[in-house]
Amino acid sequence: RNRGRFIMSDQILIKGAVVFDSANGESIRRDLAVKAGQVVDASSLVNPQIVDALGLTAMFGLWDCHAHPGGLMYDLSAAGYFEGPAEWAVRAGSNLLEAATYGVTGIRAVADASRVDIAWAKALAEGKYLGPRLLCAGAGIRTTGGHGTAFPRRPTDAVWEIPADGADEMRKVARSLVEQGVDWLKLMITGGLYSEHETVEDSQFTDDELVAVMEVARNRGIPVAAHCGGARIAERFSDLGGRSIEHGYALDEKTAATLAKNGTWLVPTISVTHDVEMMENDEWPIHAKEKAVVAAKKHAEGLMACIAAGVKIATGADLNPIGPKTHREITLLESAGMSRLQVLHAATASARELNGLGGQTTPTPGTAADLIFVEGDPMTNMSCIERPKGVMTFGRFVIPIGG
Repeated sequence: RNRGRFIMSDQILIKGAVVFDSANGESIRRDLAVKAGQVVDASSLVNPQIVDALGLTAMFGLWDCHAHPGGLMYDLSAAGYFEGPAEWAVRAGSNLLEAATYGVTGIRAVADASRVDIAWAKALAEGKYLGPRLLCAGAGIRTTGGHGTAFPRRPTDAVWEIPADGADEMRKVARSLVEQGVDWLKLMITGGLYSEHETVEDSQFTDDELVAVMEVARNRGIPVAAHCGGARIAERFSDLGGRSIEHGYALDEKTAATLAKNGTWLVPTISVTHDVEMMENDEWPIHAKEKAVVAAKKHAEGLMACIAAGVKIATGADLNPIGPKTHREITLLESAGMSRLQVLHAATASARELNGLGGQTTPTPGTAADLIFVEGDPMTNMSCIERPKGVMTFGRFVIPIGG
């Protein structure tokens, strides 16, 4: 029955598991058939490998929709500024492959260096390495002096953000990223915690700059994510067709209503304002910690206003290593006021929908086979998802059940 053996068959029948549905929190026993990377009807299989999953819960895998796989948060030593794409590629690869062992089967990279994310996405999709599904934004787009700058530090080789000023430069940078093969564009439209010389709400794009880049994205069919703390600029971004607001440090009920009306997601990254222990352990600079603590209450209130308005939520931690920090983000979202079912839905089905994999809430025929198998019921014991007993991405077992 292949339990405990590495499985590489293109056709797999997984028997005995109960299957979790994030729409209602229920788990129902049924077999899962997988073929060519998708869940299929069992009748379509021919001589499949049989996998015994008795006693396990099967569910869609977790997502981190706000990741920087090769990044070094704050990097007080400034060592990263002297690195090139090779060093970023090594760090990103290690981070991505480890994340899958924590049940993170999908990652959206929103600003990584020098096409490292794009190369890894292709390698993972082709099965050259067994790891998560990866969608990419390439380098982020910011204005001169905008969010992400650490002046006078400047990277000597790797390019993880591209400054652009004026509508024409915005169009050119956006088009160059589309040419490289990105799945998303990432804009830094407000300040944040990073620099001493910005607030979490200050707008950093002029309206003509924002309109220009959004027009390019719309014409090319590329979704746009925005680092955004301010309420009014979030509304403008949403009205222009923005797909997701990242962070949302200071959103209000009016913003929530706009996002809901336009179908704009929120990826709240609640950890970056609520996990004070992490800030201490990771040696955040004083200005960043102080801004985070001040922003925390409004950050949580904005999240709950969005949920009340019907805004779709997806999980993202904005922190490395991706695996452990995704689980910490999930825990903190529940502490911030989301129900367990809301959190589990945001971490699985909603995140999949945000990234173009459909809105199904449970693995059914036609869905991408990015799955985890856990020992227990996540509705009664959410810690069971932290170390899954089996992990599958692209229909391939990264961690074989019983292995």
